[in-house]
Amino acid sequence: MATKGIPVDNQRFSAFDTVLAAVGATLLIVTELLGAAFAFAWAVGGLLGVGDTGTWILMAVIGIPGLVASLALTRRILRVENLLRREPPSA
Repeated sequence: MATKGIPVDNQRFSAFDTVLAAVGATLLIVTELLGAAFAFAWAVGGLLGVGDTGTWILMAVIGIPGLVASLALTRRILRVENLLRREPPSA
């Protein structure tokens, strides 16, 4: 019995499709990342008993690296999506 190769999809994507996919991936990952960072800050603030103001300050301190990581992730997602738009993966 002969085996068939994996079908190759030669469909090209537009720049709008690329940006839309990147925005969707970024929103999904960034909301989870920042949600986890703020939940961690809230939990640590509650365990240390620093009060509401201290917890908000802790959230801001932990949120800044989270935002920096989110921006770096967004740049990577856009770079990968542009590469995939130019040259689709081959099987």
